[in-house]
Amino acid sequence: MTPFALKILVVEDNDELREATLAWLQQQGHEVRGVFMAEDVLDTGPGFLPDVYVIDLNLPGEDGLSLTRRVRAMQPGAGIVITTARTQIGDKVVGYECGADLYLTKPVHPRELIAGIESLGKRLGQDKTTSRQLQLQVSRRLLTGLNGTVELTTGEAMVLIALARAPGLTLERWQLIELIGGGNTMSASPASLEMRVTRLRKKLVQAGAEQPCIQTLHKTGYTLAHPVLLRN
Repeated sequence: MTPFALKILVVEDNDELREATLAWLQQQGHEVRGVFMAEDVLDTGPGFLPDVYVIDLNLPGEDGLSLTRRVRAMQPGAGIVITTARTQIGDKVVGYECGADLYLTKPVHPRELIAGIESLGKRLGQDKTTSRQLQLQVSRRLLTGLNGTVELTTGEAMVLIALARAPGLTLERWQLIELIGGGNTMSASPASLEMRVTRLRKKLVQAGAEQPCIQTLHKTGYTLAHPVLLRN
């Protein structure tokens, strides 16, 4: 059993292999879900934001490479493991260029898959603690700091998680709009995003962050200026 639990989404169109992979990962104590195709990724529920994605390349509809690019754009800090029967070096290079952290060729031994995922988990969970750092308990959306604990809405938590995981703690507006809109930009807008960010700023300060805790980048996006540690 692993000492830490990850939220893992398995995207695999082979029903037998998908169910076997879910069983392996559940046995290690992880919270897992599986979907048949890329188009189902956003239907796993608002409370399930994966730490790691396991993506098959040969999927019906949108293929695994396209999904990898999309996931990397929406969650820049997520772990992505590609599993595929494609063994050519050119295929591997393209997979990494699309944003994969690991490229594993099928058949993948369960121990290799689990070891790779848990190595990614350690990177995702590396403690960047400072004396002023806030902590977000992702499963309960509770933000804790020196001033106490504040509960976030689902939308606020999604924005904060995405910023905390992003390279340089920075995301563009369109990335956040796509995330909170569930991939449908028509259900979110710059105005609704700004409203969420404004409320989130107030809650960060309420928990103990110093201003400016989220900086606005002119015509670009937002940067998380106060450290936040994510915990399950």
